[in-house]
Amino acid sequence: MAAWTAAAILATLGGADAAVETVELALAQSHPFAFAETHHVQGLAADADRFYASSVERGANVGWMFQVDRADGKALRTARFVLGPQYHPGGMQLRDGKLYVPLAEYRPKSTTTILVLDANDFRVLQSFPVRDHIGAVAVDDRGGMYAANWDAREIYFLNAAGEEVERRANPTGVAYQDVEWRDGRLWGCGNAKTPAGPRSVVDVVDVATWKHVRRFLLAGERRTGGSNFSREGFTLDGRRLLLLPEDGPNSTVYVFETGSDGDRRPQ
Repeated sequence: MAAWTAAAILATLGGADAAVETVELALAQSHPFAFAETHHVQGLAADADRFYASSVERGANVGWMFQVDRADGKALRTARFVLGPQYHPGGMQLRDGKLYVPLAEYRPKSTTTILVLDANDFRVLQSFPVRDHIGAVAVDDRGGMYAANWDAREIYFLNAAGEEVERRANPTGVAYQDVEWRDGRLWGCGNAKTPAGPRSVVDVVDVATWKHVRRFLLAGERRTGGSNFSREGFTLDGRRLLLLPEDGPNSTVYVFETGSDGDRRPQ
């Protein structure tokens, strides 16, 4: 259940101080994967029946996509992805039966191919080159793409043809690992500095004003101990936040309920 804090965290955004509405969430559920070879997980997406995860097999220089049954955690489909030096599939978004996945070189200031995959069979439907390392992609309802580079220092907006329209500095400075677009807001998970120390967070940025408007603080313990839920994959599932922080053999989807006000826009 969401617990609304009495005080807001103050952040300097766009040159002005702004109060960021802050919510602390407790871990509600977990869904362990029933297979070990998930390697180093990167991104997460979900529909009613399946989870989708991206990962890197380090050492072998191979990228992987997994389709996972939400009911029992078993792998339904796997696929390897390598395009020359590009083998790092990152944070992704599922929209209209398609997965938008960046496949990048595993180094900053490099290159990426954004792949549009059929979510059922992982066929490549489209692809777009980007001259930077893109670690995560979110997609709006017109096919425009928000693409965060290494440590999310900058966020590109690409049109539906993959062409750069604009580029902005990250307004929060948090190194988002996975991002998602919903209703004019860009959501991202990462580790943030707070007055209480480093915390796992999911932030919400209004893309119309490029202002940080909300922060969810995540509390609880992972399967492997500790509370760093935001180190890798993230997606939205209705009013739930789903996170995938742990590599194989302990990969688990953790669920945080935002409550009835979770999607309410601050006035």
